[in-house]
Amino acid sequence: MTKQKISESEIPLILKKFNKSLWFSTLVFPFILVVICLPIYFLFFFIILFLTGKNDENSLTVYIGIIIFLVFINFLYGKIVINKRIRNKDIDKINQNFTVLKKDSYTYTAENTSNSEYYRLYLSDEKKEEVGIYISKEDYFDIDEGQSLNLTYYELLDIPVEGFYENKELDFFKFFIVKKWKRIKKLMSF
Repeated sequence: MTKQKISESEIPLILKKFNKSLWFSTLVFPFILVVICLPIYFLFFFIILFLTGKNDENSLTVYIGIIIFLVFINFLYGKIVINKRIRNKDIDKINQNFTVLKKDSYTYTAENTSNSEYYRLYLSDEKKEEVGIYISKEDYFDIDEGQSLNLTYYELLDIPVEGFYENKELDFFKFFIVKKWKRIKKLMSF
């Protein structure tokens, strides 16, 4: 693995891509949090109902308010802290070799739309940490398990730059998280 500080010319590109994903997450994140935290809300609702015998009509408003507050804090953190790190060139451009552990493909079918096919590779780096990437159909059929890949991306943000296998360039690649809890701890600790 080689690390290289980002150049002045790369800053606008990185900021643009990061801010686009930040705005997208601001739109999607509240819906995900509402669904994920719903069991916790019901648990507190029924505990309060059981202990006090009263139905607190403001509990749903408080629940939605907390979700909006968390989304707002996440947005501010990205806009202030991460954007500052990018502008100060505290993000590295990483060139790293990976070994393909496993290949996977699946098809998502919605009721009123056509099928969406996804092609994934599970990779391992020199430290035996697992990551995953989505790739194109053509690259998926050309790459074999055990094969070596060389990927260049921006640290922390996982913004892809370029990828190669057997001196052929990948059409595209996009990271996905394999071990979610490890990833959350890594993001929280920088």
